[in-house]
Amino acid sequence: MAYVYMLECGDGSLYTGIATDLAKRLRDHVDKTPACAKYTRYRTVKRLAMVWETPALNDARKLEYAIHRLTRPQKDALLADLSLFPALFPKLAPDAFHPLPDKRLEDYIKKDAE
Repeated sequence: MAYVYMLECGDGSLYTGIATDLAKRLRDHVDKTPACAKYTRYRTVKRLAMVWETPALNDARKLEYAIHRLTRPQKDALLADLSLFPALFPKLAPDAFHPLPDKRLEDYIKKDAE
C-alpha cells in the first residue's frame, strides 16, 4: 500500500506527501527527524487534513504531483468535498484511490508509540 497525505501546518499552509509507512512518515514530520521534509521542519504540523490509500506507489506519486499543481482554493474545495476528486483529477482513475477522511494524526502516532 501507498498513501498520499495532506498535513495542515500551524501557519495554515498545507503540505502534501507520499509514504509507504504512513505512521513512520507522520512521526518524522511531527518529531522533526532528519528524514522529515524541509517544509515541515520549519513549521509545526497541526493536523492530518486527508489521507488517500492506493495499492500502487506509482499512483500515489501521480496523485501527489496532481495535488501540488492545484491552487489553494482547489485544495480547500477538495478537502471540503471529496466528490470533487474526478473533476479535479480527470486523468487519474478515482477508483484507484480510497480516501480515509476520518483518520487523525493521533491515530497514527499512537499506534507506533504503543
